[in-house]
Amino acid sequence: MSEAALRKPTGTFLVLVSHTMRLQLKSVVIWGGVLGLYAAAIVASYLSFGDPEQMEQIMSAYPEGMLEAFGITDMSTIEGYLAGQVFNLIPLAIAFFPILVLSSAIAGSEERGTIDILLGNPIPRWQLVVGSFVATAASLLLIVAIMGGLMYGTAILTDIDLDFVASVESVVNLWPISIFFGGLALLCSAIFHRRALAIALPGFVLLAMYLADTLGRVSEDFENYRDFSVFYYYASDGSAITDGIDWAGFFEVSGAALLFALLAIVVFRRRDIYT
Repeated sequence: MSEAALRKPTGTFLVLVSHTMRLQLKSVVIWGGVLGLYAAAIVASYLSFGDPEQMEQIMSAYPEGMLEAFGITDMSTIEGYLAGQVFNLIPLAIAFFPILVLSSAIAGSEERGTIDILLGNPIPRWQLVVGSFVATAASLLLIVAIMGGLMYGTAILTDIDLDFVASVESVVNLWPISIFFGGLALLCSAIFHRRALAIALPGFVLLAMYLADTLGRVSEDFENYRDFSVFYYYASDGSAITDGIDWAGFFEVSGAALLFALLAIVVFRRRDIYT
């Protein structure tokens, strides 16, 4: 970091965020490319099942419980097809990017023995937490942008009439649910001294919430548990690609992620550093 930047708190913070984003750039390209290629492949496969009558026959062959579990309501349009084949599963994958990255923000740096070097600079502890969170949130936006670009670009190349606004809303809606689990990983990284715990706990919560939401769709016995799952707020009014973004749920989940980050600041400021 330059001396001029270190003299100003804002300069230090911006340098920290940009440096963290540069370190994440390779991962951003890989994650965005892999997820984007998957979505692009699903778009291309729609050409094989583009006949609405054929789609209805395929849906009638699926058990009703399976259709309800995965939120599949209509695959006769490309938007409905992507809702069932991509956007009810992709949050499970993309959420692991912020979990893996933000689990390293504190606990990972402690294990590597680099956190004392970071804090040896005139960097307040809160800046280390917030800088990691902001950089990862921005990197997530780049990932969903790459994914959306490959998905929509494939639709254009294959002459599939995919609505542009719907495709944008579908990938933007992945951001809050992903950063939610990233915020939880950041909090766990501030609480625990082991990165493995900061990965395992958010990963367990991720799978448990997905299972609770899935079971709640098909069983009345589990329906009330959906309220405790972030996936319910991700698609409470249907998939964003077919029904638009539920902005109330969007901001509620984003607010919960910010709360995790604030709690991480409080915890990190109060605990000792292990080196």
